[in-house]
Amino acid sequence: MQHSFLASESDPESDSDTSPLLGSASSTASTVPVRKVTVSGDDPATARQNYERAYDGSRFTVTRGTEPFSFQWVSIGDDRVSLRTATMTGHVTGETPGLTDYVVSWVTTGGGWIVRRDGQRMEIPRHPFVLPFRRPYTVHLTPHRQNSVLFSAPYLEDIATEIHAGPSQQVSFDLEATPTPEAIERWRVALNASTPVLTDETAPPLLRMNAQRPLALALLQLAPWAVVDLPEPLREPSMARTRLAVEYLHHHAAEPITPADAAKAAGLHTRTLQLHCRRELGMSPTAYLRDIRLDRTRRELADSSPQETTVGEVAKRWGFVHLGRFASAYRNRFGEGPSQTLRG
Repeated sequence: MQHSFLASESDPESDSDTSPLLGSASSTASTVPVRKVTVSGDDPATARQNYERAYDGSRFTVTRGTEPFSFQWVSIGDDRVSLRTATMTGHVTGETPGLTDYVVSWVTTGGGWIVRRDGQRMEIPRHPFVLPFRRPYTVHLTPHRQNSVLFSAPYLEDIATEIHAGPSQQVSFDLEATPTPEAIERWRVALNASTPVLTDETAPPLLRMNAQRPLALALLQLAPWAVVDLPEPLREPSMARTRLAVEYLHHHAAEPITPADAAKAAGLHTRTLQLHCRRELGMSPTAYLRDIRLDRTRRELADSSPQETTVGEVAKRWGFVHLGRFASAYRNRFGEGPSQTLRG
């Protein structure tokens, strides 16, 4: 994906802004609706400081490559969506405690990888992919040109309610899924259409908002996702592995998995996951997985009709063998029987 939405400045030093970079799209209203920041230079120490600010990270190192060293950051955006292009002829490594924005990124030259807390290594591809949200990871970049689109959490989570029809909640993307060619094309089309508006500092607010929404919807079609209502303690960096296990249950609920599989995927002992789930969620991971499957069953019944399917067929698809027990658990959770949901 060769699209580059923020071109290099002809003379970056002439209007360079040395204030902290727009590393995130603030969730609060900004006094300046749209802000453009350009930072560039030939000093690795300055580059390191700016990468640490942008990633809200630590222990960043920047080393020279074979080419004369230079770097440039260009970022433009408002409190909902920001576009960012980073170019560097050196190598970068560093740690981030977890992004607080939803970020889609890709490289047009060079490459690199990230390593999640669970040890999973993910190559940074040429096609758009979603970076880990609120999960610690380390980043490694070779000399590169990297594009990113940042969505503030409240904004994207509100847009997602148009799809899942529930309250605004954290969106958990399946980071192991590879975007389909169709999803990448939808993203490309949306990005190309919105970029002229989003990079125009004089664009009227309504026009800007109408350019942002299709891009947010394209992100929500880029990778599988689920909404996860997590209590605040599970959002802390120290609970990253437990959070990863809980998200695993959401992403793989349609598969024949157990809590032990989720614990293994997150690098936890099953007993630790059980203790944390009982303490923070008020139930065992087995009960939590059952509730996820009940919720998916309800969604499928609500989207169907008696002419299309039966309660028994949907229940069995979600692993409920004993229909009497299923109906009882369903009524206890939703206050109505599954047949009522199917009839609408």
